[in-house]
Amino acid sequence: MNMLAYVFQDWGANPRNNPKGRLVLASFRLAQLVRRWPMPLRALGVPYLVVYRVGVEWILGIELRWKTRIGPNLRLDHGQGLVVHDHTVIGTNCVLRHSTTIGNKGDRVGDTDDAPRIGNYVDIGAHSIIIGNISIGDHAIIGAGSVVLKDVPAGAVVAGNPARILQPKGEDENRSG
Repeated sequence: MNMLAYVFQDWGANPRNNPKGRLVLASFRLAQLVRRWPMPLRALGVPYLVVYRVGVEWILGIELRWKTRIGPNLRLDHGQGLVVHDHTVIGTNCVLRHSTTIGNKGDRVGDTDDAPRIGNYVDIGAHSIIIGNISIGDHAIIGAGSVVLKDVPAGAVVAGNPARILQPKGEDENRSG
């Protein structure tokens, strides 16, 4: 899909009272677009990439590198303190909240594993940490303050440190009321 289309989709996913989320994601998508330009043209975009890094990372405190693969309709709620590893893959229609870290982990000799893969329609609570070569399934909910170190199945609700499943997929459908 066209990166410019993603700009408008992200814009719509973030409400009007969230101008910071809109600004960061529009800047992010434009940086991704510049990165895809052929090499002679990309050199002309280097000043924009520098402004993006300084503005978004240093001033706004959001580490969201343009190499990160993110589907459309991402919503950033109170993006301050957000750190997303550049090898992370995030699906469509996801929500990321403030002070969240999504990254890889290293061992004692400095080797690192791959970053998380986050499915579609995933809602990640504030102050969450998602680390390692793990998958978060579609429609999962990560509770605020959770530390997720293992795969999360689709539709599950997880919370805690370490995160554990509180409500497996479909459990609320099986309750009679």
